[in-house]
Amino acid sequence: MGGWKRIALTVKAGQTAGPRGVSPLVARIVALLRSRGVEIVLDAAAASHVGETSALRVDEIVADADLLIVLGGDGSVLAAVRAIGSRRVPILGVNLGHLGFLTDVSLDRAEAALEAVLRGESTIVERTRFDVTHMRDGLELLRELVLNDAVITKGSALARLIELEAQVDGRLISRYRSDGLIVATPTGSTAYNLSAGGPIIDPGVPAAILSPICPHTLTLRPLVLPDDREILVRLCSPEDAALTLDGQVGATLRTGDEVRVVKAREPARFVTTPPHDHFETLRTKLGWGSR
Repeated sequence: MGGWKRIALTVKAGQTAGPRGVSPLVARIVALLRSRGVEIVLDAAAASHVGETSALRVDEIVADADLLIVLGGDGSVLAAVRAIGSRRVPILGVNLGHLGFLTDVSLDRAEAALEAVLRGESTIVERTRFDVTHMRDGLELLRELVLNDAVITKGSALARLIELEAQVDGRLISRYRSDGLIVATPTGSTAYNLSAGGPIIDPGVPAAILSPICPHTLTLRPLVLPDDREILVRLCSPEDAALTLDGQVGATLRTGDEVRVVKAREPARFVTTPPHDHFETLRTKLGWGSR
């Protein structure tokens, strides 16, 4: 795929990318794109690295962009996906963080990968997102698209369990007495879900995962469902709980509040360049299968 006319670039605020710094890389990317006649638009953080002035946010620079380059870590990618919203703008992620599970390109390969993208030697991979709504007494209080997960946890510092009722398509799944519940996408299966003992799901599988956090019974295990189901979670405990979306957006749940999770109409889109192997990513970044 090629024909990129307008490319947006965002850099994690305060990012230095180790002792070499990120400014030279930003300057080379800007120069490369402009030499190819590609219009490039920078957010405020990216512009600061090349001595240019911009007050634009990520959601503003992607408004008319064909591609968004993200220099940062997984958190930067999650923030970029949220800023893109329902637009069909794909992301090329360059890892300047630690794990970099969502940033497919290493720092050393950044320019080579971009060259491949400009030559049309790339593919777009779609990742399922969830449309998550927080409701109270039938009123919508919050609605967001998430790439990784929606997490409900106890809102108090005291070591008390919370009680949640989960339904799928209006049918009761169970009542969970636990520290919380994770509703994850396949992409999010390697995030909090994995830490809580949930399964790893290939990103191409149309699935949703429900993983209880430290359940107070051995019979409540993680559950995998088709992603076209409506999942509804209701807080039954008298204490407040916390709702966290992709680790970046939060809300307070009160008794009787509901969290509705459905498959989003628009997936997140990522540009990948060969070679790309999901299992190699598991092996190299998570140590999967190592002894």
